[in-house]
Amino acid sequence: MTQVSAEKDTAMFRISRIVEQLMQNNSLFQEELDRTRMIQVFSDLLENISLEEILSLEEDKLIKRVDALMATELLYGMLDDLTPEQMAMFDAAVEGR
Repeated sequence: MTQVSAEKDTAMFRISRIVEQLMQNNSLFQEELDRTRMIQVFSDLLENISLEEILSLEEDKLIKRVDALMATELLYGMLDDLTPEQMAMFDAAVEGR
């Protein structure tokens, strides 16, 4: 049990460091995402995926995955701000692709 906890702590340390780095380097992330919330999202995610997979990922691949998830969170937050008419336009544009 303590090994799993140590592995999760190690994974969260890596992810937290990457979240911090990405937020510092991306003004949209700084303005629109809450660092604490992002850390919680990743912590929750670690409950459902293999810790070994995260721990074995090379740094650049982990950065890409964290960046993609943060971008998805950013987009999701922006979609929440759309009016029903704007959402219908967005849906139509996505379906047209």
